[in-house]
Amino acid sequence: MTIGNFGEMPMTEQSVATAAQPQVINPNQFFNFEEQKCQELTLEQLMRTNKENRGDDRSCPHGIYHFMLIQQILDMAAERGLHAEVYDLFATNNRDKQTPGVSLYPELEAQYGERAVEAHTLRRVYANIRLSDFDNDELTTNLAVSYTQKGIQVGFGRMVKICHNQNMTGKGCFVSDHSTGNFRYTSGDAYRTDLQGILRQVGSWLTNAEHMVIADDATIEKMKKSVLTPEQLYTIIGLLVTTRVAHDTTHKCIRNNGNIYPLNQAHIHRVSATEAARGQADYRVEFLQLRHRALQTGQDGSQPHPPDEHGYDGLHAQLRAFLIENGNRYKYEIR
Repeated sequence: MTIGNFGEMPMTEQSVATAAQPQVINPNQFFNFEEQKCQELTLEQLMRTNKENRGDDRSCPHGIYHFMLIQQILDMAAERGLHAEVYDLFATNNRDKQTPGVSLYPELEAQYGERAVEAHTLRRVYANIRLSDFDNDELTTNLAVSYTQKGIQVGFGRMVKICHNQNMTGKGCFVSDHSTGNFRYTSGDAYRTDLQGILRQVGSWLTNAEHMVIADDATIEKMKKSVLTPEQLYTIIGLLVTTRVAHDTTHKCIRNNGNIYPLNQAHIHRVSATEAARGQADYRVEFLQLRHRALQTGQDGSQPHPPDEHGYDGLHAQLRAFLIENGNRYKYEIR
């Protein structure tokens, strides 16, 4: 295959400020999760779902219900004078037979109606909480919340309005109550903590949001100015493939034990095919655009998609670590 000349000027993309709203046809009934595994919903609907309790003490999973966690973050933002809203909220099903992402109980259907909101238990819930105080034409500020069978993850950063793509560019921008491989921040600090630690970290982000946004915007501007040549682009793609293979291989001599890879194979395949096709249009690829395309969640970037098994926050944080580690080699700097 012949790789086309990328030309001299980076291609720019126009951003339009949009806020996706859940399309709720019947607020009392969900779609069939067997047919539509990812479904948007409202916080009010989430509060009405069947509440699961576990163990001898019948406590809620992870020490807090999903809707309570989202509401608490909204309240914490309001206490600090910030304007927060639920920008996206969706639930997904998965193939876990013991504890699936969604359970539908016939006995509750008999009480509330077919596929009633109250007849469902949702175990995989994802939310984007938007802080509109620091908006510009292109970006908003966002907390990404993941609540799954494994536990809770939260990330903080700037988000592209048009495609809802998260930019976790700052240090210490990801926290979790469960392990995500053996990933650690590039500073060497562990990201893992308990529920109270997550809430303390979220409180710290909200308190220091303005300073973090200023730092993130400076990093994003550097990423915009970093234009990769075809050689740099395909070297990065090759390294991403090698990193994934080292994670999945059975050969112990090269296996990267435990650590998650920055992009899974589906992401790598998509970005490789997309950039190879774009290469025929004679342009060099802007680093920030490449990052957005690599983590694009939907076919057109506008619709949510079930995250990777490690959690989308984990992928974002690991991709940042990968790019910083290899930055000097490819003559761009994003610290």
